[in-house]
Amino acid sequence: MAFFYSRIFHYAESLSFYIYNQHKASIFISTPLAFIISWWLVHVYARFAKGSGIPQVMAAIELAQPTKKHLIPLFISPRIIVIKIISSAVKVVGGGIVGREGPTIQISSSIFNQVYKWLPNWWQPISQKNILLAGASSGLAAAFNTPLGGIIFAIEELSKFHIRYYRYPLFIAVIIAGLTAQGLGGPYLYLGHPKTNFSGWMIYGGILVTGILSGYFGAWMCSFMLRFMSFVNRQKRRIQQLSIVLGCALVVAVIIYFFGTEAMGSGKSIMERTLFTDQKKVEWYLPLIRIVGLVFSFSFGGAGGVFAPSLSIGASIGAVVSDLLRLTEGNANLLILVGMTGFLTSVTRAPFTSAIIIFEMTDRHSIIFYLLFGAVIANIIASISSRKSFYDVIKESYLKEVGEEEERPTTNS
Repeated sequence: MAFFYSRIFHYAESLSFYIYNQHKASIFISTPLAFIISWWLVHVYARFAKGSGIPQVMAAIELAQPTKKHLIPLFISPRIIVIKIISSAVKVVGGGIVGREGPTIQISSSIFNQVYKWLPNWWQPISQKNILLAGASSGLAAAFNTPLGGIIFAIEELSKFHIRYYRYPLFIAVIIAGLTAQGLGGPYLYLGHPKTNFSGWMIYGGILVTGILSGYFGAWMCSFMLRFMSFVNRQKRRIQQLSIVLGCALVVAVIIYFFGTEAMGSGKSIMERTLFTDQKKVEWYLPLIRIVGLVFSFSFGGAGGVFAPSLSIGASIGAVVSDLLRLTEGNANLLILVGMTGFLTSVTRAPFTSAIIIFEMTDRHSIIFYLLFGAVIANIIASISSRKSFYDVIKESYLKEVGEEEERPTTNS
């Protein structure tokens, strides 16, 4: 499913570029239309298919207990799989800055949970929490082709228990999902093999600055996005919600119209250009443009994640710093990768997961310590703003929402 979802996402992104290149003013039609459809699908058919998908899985894991497990289908189910894929793809066609990796995690956990329901009574008992953890880690492993990243993600971000309680189902699930994705897509690397033959003392200062900037702007983006999402959730009337969707679409359309295709989609093309060509320079405002585009693409509802967009924003921050320091080739590539690690860390507050994912994406063993250094710096800076991760805050809001709904009939009676 992760492989086929990646193909759908790729074609949706290609279609958005095609529409823009045919006539760039058409974005003022395609973006509002796509955003409304994306929002409507989620609003009508599966309200918790909105956004990334990682907070939903975190909420489902927390609900995996006898008195609350009846609420799990709100967050992971076959219906959510369908709506998640269609809604996110439509949003991408409209030029939305969203990714597929977070949604893949929710989709994978939904598949695992459905299989769990189908298990016969004579099957050896399996913890539902273990099933959900294994599904989430498998989804990330298959989405990025990063099996270690999937395992570390489950340990660092999702689980509050010692690994010995779930190591075997987790490892087996990741291996099977990873081999299946490789069988369909080949033994690919998400970002290939960038040159990282770095040297000189200037690079250490660059890593420090990149880590600080990535942590600061990542935390600022999350804080602004959470406030905006809170504002959206307070609007109960349909006309108010629709007005917000249209407003977000117009903001994104204006950005795309003036700044082109680099203000659209997941941003993988930015990562590939800066890492694998001599054109490493990006305009200083590109990180800010993509942050604003991500906020208005994500916050109104509709499906789509922040993983890949966060990586592209971090890459552009690293490219800006490397240009300011006059660093080239391998030195510049290292700062770009550190920026990706740092910005993702500021969103997830999972520095080890972020570093391992970038390391596995590029197969650059020699830079793992530099990635960890940048991730730790970014995590410290982001933690000054808030101790909780972006996903944790959203998860708590979801749990509060369903908890209030559970109590409402009792209160009325």
